[in-house]
Amino acid sequence: MKKLLKILSVLVILALLLAGVFFYSIYISVDRVSLNYTTLTSPKISADMNDIKIAMISDIKYNGFMGKDRLTKMINELNDANCDIVLFGGDMFDNPATKEPDSAVVKELTDILKSIQAPLGKFAVLGDQDQVNDDVKNIVSDILYQSNFEILTNQAIRIRNHTKNSITLVGIDSLINGNPNPDSAFKTISEDEYNIVLTHCPDLISSADFNSNYVDAMFAGHSLGGQIYLPVIGPLKTFDGARSYNHGLYTVNKTKLFVSNGLGTIDIDMRLFAPPEIMIFRLQNGNAA
Repeated sequence: MKKLLKILSVLVILALLLAGVFFYSIYISVDRVSLNYTTLTSPKISADMNDIKIAMISDIKYNGFMGKDRLTKMINELNDANCDIVLFGGDMFDNPATKEPDSAVVKELTDILKSIQAPLGKFAVLGDQDQVNDDVKNIVSDILYQSNFEILTNQAIRIRNHTKNSITLVGIDSLINGNPNPDSAFKTISEDEYNIVLTHCPDLISSADFNSNYVDAMFAGHSLGGQIYLPVIGPLKTFDGARSYNHGLYTVNKTKLFVSNGLGTIDIDMRLFAPPEIMIFRLQNGNAA
C-alpha cells in the first residue's frame, strides 16, 4: 500500500509540474520578452564605436496572436534598453497572404514601430512573409518607410558614431520568396572591416555563393527559435530556410551566427524554452576571448 501511495504521489507531482510548464508556456511566456545581451569584440571595431548597442528584433507576426498591447509592451522594453541602432529581421505579419492587414491595423503597427528610438539608425530586411505577393510587399515596405526604417536589399552601408570610423551592415534578401545576392551585397566591403550581415533565413550562410570570410557576425530570424524547443531533442518543428540553424548561437567558419527567437507566434500561441527575444549586441574594440 505504501509503495502504491509513493507511486501515486510521484505521478501527481509530475502531472502538476507538466501542468505548470504548460500554463507558463501559454499564458506567461508568450508575453514576456527576453532581452539577451552579447558583447561583440574585435580589433576591427574602432575604439570610438565602443559600447554602441545594436538591437535586433524579428518575426513580429502581427495581426495574429500578436496585437497592440503585447507588442507595445515589448517595444517599451526595447526603448528602455537605450540602443543606438535597431535592426528588423523580417516577417511583420502573420500569414498576410490570406489575412491582409486593413488600414487600421497598418496605422496601429506603424505608430508602434515609429516609436522605436535609435539615434544611429533603424534598418530592416524583408522576410518570406513580407514578400508573399506584391501587395503585401508594398504594405510592409511602406510601414517600414513611415516608421523610419531603411530597407537593405543586397546592399551594404557603413554606420558611424559621429566619426569617420565605422562598422559595415550588410542586408541580404530572404532565402525564401526573396532574391538573395551575396556577391552584390559584398562587392563594396573588405575583410579588414567589421562586417555584420542581417538577413531573414539563417540557412543562407550555407549557400554556395555566401563567402563567410567577409562576415564577422550574422543576425537572422525566421525559425522562431523553434517556438517549442525541447532540450536535447531540439525544436518540434523546423522551417525551410532554417533547417540547419534554428536556435541560438552557431560558429560557421569565421562567422558568429545568431538566430533570434523573434517576437511573435504562429499556429499556436505557445512558447517553450524559446521565449520572445530581443537580441542586444554591445560593440567593443579588442581581441575576442
